[in-house]
Amino acid sequence: MQEQIRQKLKEIEAQYGVQILFASETGSRVWGFPSPDSDYDVRFIYHHTRDWYLSIDEQRDTIEYLSGDLDLVGWDIRKSLRLLRKSNIAMFERLASPIMYLEQTDFREQLQALAPTYFSCRAGLHHYASMARNYYKTCEAEDQVKLKSYFYLLRTTLCSLWTVERQAIPPLAFRELLPLVTDQRMRDKIEELLVLKAQVDESYRHPKEAELELYLKCTLDYCDTRANDFERIQGETEPLNDLFRKTIAYPWH
Repeated sequence: MQEQIRQKLKEIEAQYGVQILFASETGSRVWGFPSPDSDYDVRFIYHHTRDWYLSIDEQRDTIEYLSGDLDLVGWDIRKSLRLLRKSNIAMFERLASPIMYLEQTDFREQLQALAPTYFSCRAGLHHYASMARNYYKTCEAEDQVKLKSYFYLLRTTLCSLWTVERQAIPPLAFRELLPLVTDQRMRDKIEELLVLKAQVDESYRHPKEAELELYLKCTLDYCDTRANDFERIQGETEPLNDLFRKTIAYPWH
């Protein structure tokens, strides 16, 4: 599959006249709880030639390809850097992914060095807690809950707690979040569900885990009480401008 993904990325470069700076896996395969039939969620950052950015008109800044179990989405470099400046969590996760399908130039390395200064605990907590609340509503309303939904709820809740307690970018690997779960019964239940998740497909519905849902709701309620502890911040623009200018000036054809 890796070779198929790389081939598709090369086809995208040729079709759109872009250079893909890096492409990484995101989603459950990186988080550590894929199902046997999980999609490949590939996310990439690309750039056009310098003249493309000198148009007076705004142009499309996203490339998407979806076929079978391949889900590829790319963001233009300018869009990507603007989002990082706003502490967009998806950007941090793409940079941190241990599964790289393609990497060209030292762009990712330079961006990784800059990224920590753009992480906002306030923005990160809002992102994860908002997602967790939505997943909680989905799970709460069902008698038979998609196991996938439980794990999305688990991960976003624990990422919220990590942001509050550690005041740092949460790790991608789900198991690295588990030390936050100090209730041994809950920890045992999560371990049990992890084993099951690796064996069943994405459509599997699981009997309701009311005690687990209550634990996660209480955790989210606690995180909500801490939301105002963190100031609103935005990183400096000029380092990102420098990286942008240097990258688009580099000829690759």
